[in-house]
Amino acid sequence: MQFNWENIGIKTRVEKNVLYFFDPIRKRYLQTTPEEEVRQWIIHFLIHQKNFPISNISVEKQITYLNRKKRFDILIYKNAKPLFLIECKAPTVAVNQEVLNQICTYNFVLSVPYLLVTNGESQICCRMNLEQKTYQFLTTIPDYKSL
Repeated sequence: MQFNWENIGIKTRVEKNVLYFFDPIRKRYLQTTPEEEVRQWIIHFLIHQKNFPISNISVEKQITYLNRKKRFDILIYKNAKPLFLIECKAPTVAVNQEVLNQICTYNFVLSVPYLLVTNGESQICCRMNLEQKTYQFLTTIPDYKSL
């Protein structure tokens, strides 16, 4: 999946020569940063291409792991249970083992079966078998109905 910014429908505004994106989950404009661009693109992709309900998406919430405060990027719920955890990185940050370790740390707390790490240019998506402590890499991001 390669991000294509043309005509995807993200609302923007400019104030004092600074570009802002409208986040449909948090319902406010946020100053663009490379990571925020990736986050907003994946949110838009999930809603409009993969049919994820807006009401089931949580963005940038705090969790605690080993008495340390952490903040995940995106968490998807289904039937009121956490299901899909997404970590967004700036396009200049490599999607590698270090980033995969970061999302796995969050997953020790959340215990979700699907993980996605993306920088807008490359991604790793996997399905976790939490009981057997195994995982399977996926070639595409699943539709909401198939989760």
